[in-house]
Amino acid sequence: MMPSKPIFITITVLMTLTLRLTPCHAQDVQKLRIAALNCENLFDTLDTPGHQDEEFLPNSQKQWTSNRYWHKLAMLAREIASFAHTQPADIIALVEVEGDTALRDLTSRTRLREIHYKYISTHGSDPRGINVALLWQEGAFRPIRSRSICWQQRLAATTPTRDVLHVNGVARSGDTLDILVCHMPSQYGKRHARRLRRNIATNLRTYTDSLLTTNPRANVIIVGDMNDSPDSRILRCHLGAQPLTHNSPTLCSPAPYSQLYNISNLRANPHTPRGTYRYRGHWEMLDQCIVSARLTDANSHLHLAHNPVQIVSHNFLLEADKQYGGQKPWRTWLGPVYHGGFSDHLPIVIDFEYKR
Repeated sequence: MMPSKPIFITITVLMTLTLRLTPCHAQDVQKLRIAALNCENLFDTLDTPGHQDEEFLPNSQKQWTSNRYWHKLAMLAREIASFAHTQPADIIALVEVEGDTALRDLTSRTRLREIHYKYISTHGSDPRGINVALLWQEGAFRPIRSRSICWQQRLAATTPTRDVLHVNGVARSGDTLDILVCHMPSQYGKRHARRLRRNIATNLRTYTDSLLTTNPRANVIIVGDMNDSPDSRILRCHLGAQPLTHNSPTLCSPAPYSQLYNISNLRANPHTPRGTYRYRGHWEMLDQCIVSARLTDANSHLHLAHNPVQIVSHNFLLEADKQYGGQKPWRTWLGPVYHGGFSDHLPIVIDFEYKR
């Protein structure tokens, strides 16, 4: 029997604590907070024409009822609210969301309505209807234009792949951001999936190069579920994102602004899990953030904060791993069996800072 866990968190209390705990020097140095979360199959309960979403319907084998759907939304709202250790996330990249119905319910019919998140999502050709989305707080970010990028024909893939969401907008710091939300193909059918990830990474690099050629000072942020490790050959060589550590010399010396860096290993707390996903007792850092070099330069107006990356691993997001020991994310599903948790991934939070 599932242990009883509280669902809601009072965001007003969190906001009050934020104001009380903010140090005086924060009047000079401000933070911009971006988060990423794999929602683990956030489907609504409606049968959407053209989507293979039959397994997530009330009369399906999984019995995806309204009660389970609203419980899932409440859990995700609590998880997103928990990012507010010092301030709520200004911008949130979500993956594994079906579409507008679920996003509207999440942002306006849960406790998140108190934060007033807006959203944009892709409407891609994934057969199950799985999409990616970007949430933002009013006043923290103002989108200028967005694009759902489909490389289906270019990849010559027999199976449709998920679109990449590109949102160009202005943050409250006054800086223009190019945010690309990705959900790379999973590792099932490893050889075929690896080839797809490699081709997508190559095309994504070409796309970011075009952004940086048009504007060498562009602030490019690639965030989402990469379904690979930060030091994988695909991300290092085909996307050209070099992993950064706390000892990397590029943190101390300028780099060409066309360079991309994977900052996912710059964890603020070494005592948190070493990854966001746990497979057979091993943590894997699948959820990542990659930035253009300008954002690693402390002389830039907007740049990475000290120890910028947090893996959010509150106790209520975890459960005992009875098979391999330790803890693992408290997920919604164990195969076809409803498990009632948050997600099979832990979220990440990335802090940038600027002086106003």
